[in-house]
Amino acid sequence: MSLSMALLSMIAGAPRSGYDIGQEFDGVLKFVWHAKPTQVYPELKRLAAEGLIREQGEGARGRRPYEITEEGVRRLREWLTTTSTDHSQRNETVLRSFALWVVEPAEAQAYLREEMEYHRARLRGMRVLMKGLDLTRPADRAAQLGLEAGVRRLEAMVSWAEWAIDTVGTWPSAEEGS
Repeated sequence: MSLSMALLSMIAGAPRSGYDIGQEFDGVLKFVWHAKPTQVYPELKRLAAEGLIREQGEGARGRRPYEITEEGVRRLREWLTTTSTDHSQRNETVLRSFALWVVEPAEAQAYLREEMEYHRARLRGMRVLMKGLDLTRPADRAAQLGLEAGVRRLEAMVSWAEWAIDTVGTWPSAEEGS
């Protein structure tokens, strides 16, 4: 997925400033897509130059909210209906699990416990966000789909971490031999 489509998707739901978008990337979208402010602001300017979004003027605290244009909606619809989904993904937690054999089982378990707690905390946050949705709004109904995917993914990661902690607990230490 391109950053431009992520931005158009967010702005289509409601006008947002670059700051608002950054907050969403750090919050609800963190499990889906990551973007830094140094990526977001130039992309917003590019989308505006292409006529896909436009500034609404200066808002609170000097923020400049953007709204999607008809051409932006058309481009978003085109992306949704004519392009294949990129299913590649990065997951450092899982990548690290492939290398846990190089540390002591207790160290591996400590790492896995940290991961489990991280995913539990994110899960709590996602559930709070779900409760705050207004399902009379089309954008919130669609957000429910994405948030539910996040909830289920986080539940799976917590379950995996619990299993992995137990599994690593059966591994012999270096002193006991491999």
